Amino acid sequence: MKHKIAILSDVHGNVQALEAVLAAAQAEKATEYWFLGDLLMPGPGTNRLFELLNQVHLTAFLRGNWDNFVAEISQKGPDFVDLSNTQDVYVTNLVQYVWRDLRPEYFRQLMAAPISTTLTRNGLTIALSHNLPQINYGHQLLPYQQQDQFDELLTQAQKKAGKAVDLAIYGHVHHQLLRTSSQDQLVINPGAIGQPYSGWQPLFQEHRAQFALLNIDDLGFAGVDFRRVAYDVDLELANARQAELPYFELYRKVCLTGFSSTHDPVALNACNQETPYVARARAYLQDIAVKRERQGRPDQDQPFSENN
Repeated sequence: MKHKIAILSDVHGNVQALEAVLAAAQAEKATEYWFLGDLLMPGPGTNRLFELLNQVHLTAFLRGNWDNFVAEISQKGPDFVDLSNTQDVYVTNLVQYVWRDLRPEYFRQLMAAPISTTLTRNGLTIALSHNLPQINYGHQLLPYQQQDQFDELLTQAQKKAGKAVDLAIYGHVHHQLLRTSSQDQLVINPGAIGQPYSGWQPLFQEHRAQFALLNIDDLGFAGVDFRRVAYDVDLELANARQAELPYFELYRKVCLTGFSSTHDPVALNACNQETPYVARARAYLQDIAVKRERQGRPDQDQPFSENN
């Protein structure tokens, strides 16, 4: 049996980019879809993102580190957030935005998702993870990291699977990538749908959504096609503005230039000076603490566990 698998990752709330990628994958007659995590934030998409993915033949759905924030902040509140940290203030405001209308069934879907899994297709064992199989955050697998980091990806995947792994596919780093382990197992990254990035400017003149098509035929691995798809950036930004997305100007910047401000305390602090984001975050965290105290448990209906 032949498989043409659309590998998707790092939507980061960008509805228009996801719609464009799914349309392109359907035009290529993808037989199934694997999602590697980071569906939400900092873009405006919430329920619509789940609707889009659940309408296709989605056979793998992982949880990324940004997806974790939705549970960690909304459940742990002030126990998790440091309001002196500009990034914490940023993410807390985005989590509050997500919770304005996120449906409970989609929260449960997100939290039930593992951070890694192993699948078999035509005799090939394929490990999927957002970052490493044991942790869905960190910088271990940036494209320029040493070979031993990618060997560790396979080592962890094989330990978790209990058998040898032929391909390891991960997301998180927002770069399309094809390389091998020291033993010639394949390592693939499909790139980012919502926030593709490159530090080399001649290769970063456009910011189309990225994904990959993995082809497997009766003989096994038949190649991987890296794709880039244009989407309606103006409509995405118009929808973000209409939805009153927190830190809209920073989202506009990443959509138009590709440069994220997530780790830029100067840019985040400037936004916090112009808009009372710190006060909003504090009020939201206090509300969470009050609800927890009143109910004696998190106000959401499913506990979060890093070990899922």
